[in-house]
Amino acid sequence: MPSFDCFLSHNSKDKPAVRALKLALEGQGLRCWLDEEQLRPGLPWQSLLEQGIKGAASVAVCVAADGIGPWEDEEMRAALTLAVRDGRPVIPVVLPGAPVQPELPLFLTNRTWVDLRGGLDGEGLARLVWGITGRRPAPGTDAAATTAPADGPAAGPPPLPSDSVFLDEVFELLYSYPTLILLAQKDRELNGSLAALHERAREHCGPERALRLAPPQGPEATEAEFFATLGRRAGMQPPPQDAGAFESRLEDRLAAGERLFLLISGLDSCADAGRSRLAACLRGLSDFHGEALRVVLVGGEGLAGLKYAQGDLSLLSHAEPRHWPEWNTGDLMDQARRSTPPLDLSAEDALAILTAIGGHPRLILDALRLRAKGRPLPECTQRLEHSSQIEAQFSAIAQDPDQCQDLKDWLARSDLGVFRIWISDPLLRRLYWLNLLRAEGSADQERLVWRCPALVRAGLRVLS
Repeated sequence: MPSFDCFLSHNSKDKPAVRALKLALEGQGLRCWLDEEQLRPGLPWQSLLEQGIKGAASVAVCVAADGIGPWEDEEMRAALTLAVRDGRPVIPVVLPGAPVQPELPLFLTNRTWVDLRGGLDGEGLARLVWGITGRRPAPGTDAAATTAPADGPAAGPPPLPSDSVFLDEVFELLYSYPTLILLAQKDRELNGSLAALHERAREHCGPERALRLAPPQGPEATEAEFFATLGRRAGMQPPPQDAGAFESRLEDRLAAGERLFLLISGLDSCADAGRSRLAACLRGLSDFHGEALRVVLVGGEGLAGLKYAQGDLSLLSHAEPRHWPEWNTGDLMDQARRSTPPLDLSAEDALAILTAIGGHPRLILDALRLRAKGRPLPECTQRLEHSSQIEAQFSAIAQDPDQCQDLKDWLARSDLGVFRIWISDPLLRRLYWLNLLRAEGSADQERLVWRCPALVRAGLRVLS
């Protein structure tokens, strides 16, 4: 007897939607195999995937906007082999967000597919349950009707947190590279992104191999203090006293074939010399262990300079850039529930707040505090321009007489020019990494704009 009713084959970029699908199927009493729950750390994952496919009564090949992923293609071929041999169902499933005319692989074109673009309930889910179990739903029934409460229809699922996609993209790299080193800006901890990243790494690699490090803060730390602090937090005894010793300790672990995940945060507010020496260490390790090590870079002006400022000669030119996604309504609703006092926001209220603040992370807590006090949204928007954190950022820039006039000129404009990943103008680059600006428009025609009018008013008031 199969251990699972359905193996969920999917592109890693669609992980949030597939998680939601798994919950919907479990609500129908079905057992689903999902890689992040079944791939045990320390064991070859390819063989575990094969066991999962063989141990499932059916396979759902999920397709969304990004199409079939590379390992999903391998899973699909293995499933089709079993289908030919023993008649196992292989069901193409079109997820929410897929195009009007989804491109199904040639191998699946002769199979009846299930359309879930309208949502993970109703007739679409009932047809998928039919494909998995072989039990045809009764006429006029759907999946939602079997799970709705007696006092009304079931509510739709909450919006998926934006960071879910980012976490899945990072951990997809661990399938190809045994060791991952992620350099991250510190202030994203506002919505728990770094904490969630570290927790998943502990589950995947084990607590002894998933390390979270931070250098001493401030510009005064010597090289010995910088690397001794990192080394102690990485469990290196005795702690290394310079960059060379730190690099040598890491190289020993790489040479031994050890699987590692290092999350290094706080690099935006540490000594420039220490940050540069660390980048040089990682460059050396990547040059000699490129097949085993991947360095991922996430945000921060200082880190961006080490990646882009000198082109191919930059110390972190080899690093793979990733970008934290913008906040969505799901993020804001979750933050509201965890705030003090807790606040129950509707999706409409969350969208209105995000629009008013331009998705600015530092304004989110201010906005939630005002809403918790019963302030109407227009009043919240007016009060946000008096945020002490935003005033402090503009005041720091205004201390430089050479930048005052430039800042005033930029505040008078709504379009600040073409967005480039490395912004050449120093003031615009600083404003961007302070999250006061954002990129807007299609991928090949992005423009720099102010996040929201409240920020512009705050800047003008500070200058006046």
